[in-house]
Amino acid sequence: KAMVEVFPQLAGTHVDYCWGGLVDMSMDRMVHAGEHDGLFYSVGYSGHGVQMATHMGKQMADYMNGTTAANPWRDLSFKRIPGHFGPPWFLPFAGAYYKFKDYIK
Repeated sequence: KAMVEVFPQLAGTHVDYCWGGLVDMSMDRMVHAGEHDGLFYSVGYSGHGVQMATHMGKQMADYMNGTTAANPWRDLSFKRIPGHFGPPWFLPFAGAYYKFKDYIK
């Protein structure tokens, strides 16, 4: 509803996915990029997504092709949320809460 209020020309447009936050921040506000069990990742842009993700796309392609030095974040470890262990069981509940808020708006 809020999207159509701002952009009325999008009335009738179906949205498959949306970003669910104001600004995403990693615990240490640093980018984390590397490879884990064959999956390459680059995440945690902490409010600098457009600029950094564009740059890191090229860097990660070079990294995946064997240029280890192309990933400046390769040795940075993730900081964990204190007191939280295991899978994030609470995320579906948080998502349902915000979906409900969107519905009643």
